[in-house]
Amino acid sequence: MQVTASGAWTVGAASAGLVLGTVASGLTRRFLRRDRVLAGSWWLGAALTAAVLGLLAWRVGARGELVVYGFVAVLAVPLAVIDWCEHRLPRALVYPQLAGACVGFTVLSIVRSEAAPGVRALGALVAVGALFLVLAVVSDGGVGAGDLSVAAVIGVVTGWSGWPEVAGALLVASVLALILLAVPSARRRDERGGLVVPFGPCLFVGAFIMLTLGG
Repeated sequence: MQVTASGAWTVGAASAGLVLGTVASGLTRRFLRRDRVLAGSWWLGAALTAAVLGLLAWRVGARGELVVYGFVAVLAVPLAVIDWCEHRLPRALVYPQLAGACVGFTVLSIVRSEAAPGVRALGALVAVGALFLVLAVVSDGGVGAGDLSVAAVIGVVTGWSGWPEVAGALLVASVLALILLAVPSARRRDERGGLVVPFGPCLFVGAFIMLTLGG
């Protein structure tokens, strides 16, 4: 019975992902500066969102965290697609994503009368944000404001689970970024001639992997 309930919860989350991903694909089309048929297609957004929410539901289960993770994931899909195509992360999507994660975890901390996870998530936000701020200054534009904001989101989301998840997400993201340097369609040259890759998708994938591994 427990397995059946878990399976039903996963299917339900994936089904919700189909609907939410279809709606969120409108945000992708709105914020893309150029018309891209594949990137802005409803079915791509629906499929990606359904897969992410289904896997999260399978690992997290019927817990309050799933609502917060799901909200972040629904916005992460259009952000990742936009960053992949145009190497930018619109603040109009990132800021609500960060605010929603902070509010969601604050509510969970209050309802459960358990402050430790919330304090840890806040600490991770500050720590990861500070790290990326330093990287932005050192790289002289190699790390943009959008990357910094998304890194703060990743810090909050993974920090709620624990510091190993925070470190793991950043490590996975860094490895993925190095791999993308070998993909011609993903990399581009900046104003100084250096190679840059879309780091937003790497951060989101790193967080998703750590959350699914941690459950």
